[in-house]
Amino acid sequence: MQEKTLKRIAELRRENYSYQFIADTLGLRMNTVKSVCRRKGFVALGRRKTKEEKHNAPLCKNCKRPLLGGRTTRQFCTDGCRAEWWKRQRKIEIGS
Repeated sequence: MQEKTLKRIAELRRENYSYQFIADTLGLRMNTVKSVCRRKGFVALGRRKTKEEKHNAPLCKNCKRPLLGGRTTRQFCTDGCRAEWWKRQRKIEIGS
């Protein structure tokens, strides 16, 4: 598994998201996420997220993954997502 994916799992788990939510967000199986968390010691901190909090989590404009930490005005999870989104917007404008 890539280091980037492991970091993302750790971030989401620290934010107290469920194994299933993390799996759905990253396109993995729940049991894979669960076993990675147990092996690497990724623990949930704080209180459990409600369904409303999960559904209202700010999402990346490009890939729709939840945005974690950082500024509250963030719109993209990575610079790559931002660049990809802007490329797609330019194509839409040029095509119109």
